[in-house]
Amino acid sequence: MLGFTGSAGSGIANRFGRFRQPAKSREDTMRHGRALILLTAAALLLAGCSGRSTQFSGTQQNSVPATLSMTDTPPTGVSPLSFQMTFTGAALNPGNVQLITAPMTVEITRLQTESSLLAAANIAPGKYTSLALTIAPNPSLTFQNNTGAPITVGGSACVDKAICTAGLTTTTDSQSVNFPGSGITLTANSPAALLVDVNLSNMLSNAASTISVDLSVSGAVGVSQITPAQGAPFETLEDVIGVVSAPASGKFQLQTSLGNYNVTTNASTQFLNFTSNVCTSMSFSCMLANEIVSVDMSLQPDNSLLASNIFFEDSVVTSPEIEGVVVATSGLTPPTQFRMVVLRETPANSGPALGSKVNVAPIAVPATTFDVDNLGGGSNIATAGFSFAGAADLIVGQEVQVQQGANSTMTSINASRVRLRSSRLTATVLTTAFPAFTVDGLPPFFQNASPTPITQIVVVTSPLASPNGYTEFGGTATNVSEIGVGKSVSVRGQLFANSGTPTAVATKIIQH
Repeated sequence: MLGFTGSAGSGIANRFGRFRQPAKSREDTMRHGRALILLTAAALLLAGCSGRSTQFSGTQQNSVPATLSMTDTPPTGVSPLSFQMTFTGAALNPGNVQLITAPMTVEITRLQTESSLLAAANIAPGKYTSLALTIAPNPSLTFQNNTGAPITVGGSACVDKAICTAGLTTTTDSQSVNFPGSGITLTANSPAALLVDVNLSNMLSNAASTISVDLSVSGAVGVSQITPAQGAPFETLEDVIGVVSAPASGKFQLQTSLGNYNVTTNASTQFLNFTSNVCTSMSFSCMLANEIVSVDMSLQPDNSLLASNIFFEDSVVTSPEIEGVVVATSGLTPPTQFRMVVLRETPANSGPALGSKVNVAPIAVPATTFDVDNLGGGSNIATAGFSFAGAADLIVGQEVQVQQGANSTMTSINASRVRLRSSRLTATVLTTAFPAFTVDGLPPFFQNASPTPITQIVVVTSPLASPNGYTEFGGTATNVSEIGVGKSVSVRGQLFANSGTPTAVATKIIQH
């Protein structure tokens, strides 16, 4: 299974699942992420795609359930906003046992806390000493240049403080990395997990006034084996947005921009935020073809994907949902209200390309609405008192979901709705006033925000159970009282302008 994940901890009944402690980060780290490959021994489970289809079947005898995870750290002087790499190979050696059967494109900036499964393969048990990774040429990077000088990337100049998109030159596109010691032994019917640590500070070079990718640099890639808890899901996947297809008998297919997933439900699955004109029972009967939903699901020991929470987003796909991070709210020509970098789109290939910059303008009839995504699925009091009602509440760094209206183009979206979703950032704890704390040392992208730089963010936590509260903790903190001044933390939460005091209502906090 190739994808991206957080880590394992407490699982509360909302869209934020369990997670492992991530690799250590630096103060200027913008994102963290993990890619995973699930291995089982036997026939191939999954076809690759440009509609990849994730087909999960039951556990097979003499199989090796395992995961391969990946972490990342960006280089100094670059604030990545979208970074797409296509993996063309991941082979265990000896034996050149290929885990990727078709090119897999990864949007790394989505992966600070989420998971995104991309592929699955079955392999034979045995002893393996190394993992060979290969990537396709010209990975795409959208970034802010914070080097203090112009740089040339992909043949195009990018001035200091500008946000630019380019295909990066690939100096070396492959690397074979050894497992610690004498290697690993994958035993039939025994769960295992492999962790790949990709350090973008080493992999991405900005030498000679440009940015390039070199997979062979020392420290760019590391690999080790970890073992999940006995009986626990391999991974918990959070906030996977897609289109419902073929719902029947408690099962459906979720069609996403990263692939298609066959999902099962059970008596514990929660159906949340469905409107009365869709259904009133809050059960599987709410699941209709062509709905857009967000799903929390876990990969079970039998290789099935089981949904824990299903959140309603939209009843039809005729108005695609384009999600991105806000990069400008001023200096724009009306009617544009803000500019964002696209991170994902639903349905797939329905709007501007991932990583592209787009202007977002309101529409008059009916007037553009602004709302806050209900992450708790109930009377969400965690965000009560915070406003996201119009253009005045927009700030750089917010992640929003824009409903694409008529006459939109690949560079300009006429928005019928703007919905606040969760931002992701890594920073340093400055002060604590529990149950809130303040962070500074924000990525340069925030500090360069116009017209008002963002140098500090207040992080609000909620000790209440879902649906009224939903902050999860990981890493070296199991609750807010363990958050320490001077510590590096990764935060996911809805970011509010809050009358000049930027505030993130946290759904997940990982202390490094």
